[in-house]
Amino acid sequence: MATPITLGTALLLILGICAIILMIHLIRVVSALVPTLKSLQKITDDTSKVTDLVSKAAEGAEDAVLSLTESTGDMAEFISNNKSSVKAIVSLVNAVVAIRQLFNGKES
Repeated sequence: MATPITLGTALLLILGICAIILMIHLIRVVSALVPTLKSLQKITDDTSKVTDLVSKAAEGAEDAVLSLTESTGDMAEFISNNKSSVKAIVSLVNAVVAIRQLFNGKES
């Protein structure tokens, strides 16, 4: 016995075939995306490592600048508090240089 194929049955059959073809294409696209996503994950991991290294380096530089600032401030305070001592040391150095030039026979 032959079963007649109606228009609705033919349309359902075509839609079923199209759905199967669509599923095959979707599986191919997803399988092609998996390596891309793995590469993207590696890039993201590398980026986070570089960001961490730069962050640590920036913190180190900040510490160095703060230390230098503190040292400079302490030195400026020392010099301002000991102006007479600094003048005495400068005078002593100038005297030593003048004596050395005298013995070497050079005049400034």
